[in-house]
Amino acid sequence: MGTSLSKIIAWIIACFLMFIFPLMNMFESQDEIARIYILSKTTEFADSTRNLGYITRTMYENYVNAISATNNLYTVELQHYHKKINPVYEEPSIKSSFKNTFQVNYDAYFTKEILDELYDHSSGYKYTFREGDYFVIKVKNINKTTGTRIQELMIGAELPTEKVVITYGGMIKNENY
Repeated sequence: MGTSLSKIIAWIIACFLMFIFPLMNMFESQDEIARIYILSKTTEFADSTRNLGYITRTMYENYVNAISATNNLYTVELQHYHKKINPVYEEPSIKSSFKNTFQVNYDAYFTKEILDELYDHSSGYKYTFREGDYFVIKVKNINKTTGTRIQELMIGAELPTEKVVITYGGMIKNENY
């Protein structure tokens, strides 16, 4: 009886090592490939935006369609920081009280404002930046990937949903002259 029980345990361990573990490893690799793909597409989209100085509706839709090819669901957050330079006065109402310095401030615009302008006919379906502004895009998955679900099954615990989290951006160059 003792030898048959050890044989059953040995078969269970062998099945785990031969089938379950490689399957889990394959899905973890698939998640990493998806992360690298999303990083590549996000970098391409953000760099194109930074170099051109604008986003068109077509550019945005092509980007969203490209990242959805991984069969995961993502939230895409767009952020635009418009640079404003204001002179500093000792007494704001008196122009001669200029202190020979400037204060840099940023007006922030987020996904809703950007998409509203992108899908507005009067803007030509285009959102325009100015040289020196900052553009940032944040992408993260909102569904559990297959790799995450298999890991949860194996360890018997709840894991965070976000497996793919990408943040990329930079200063607008506007090389489109």
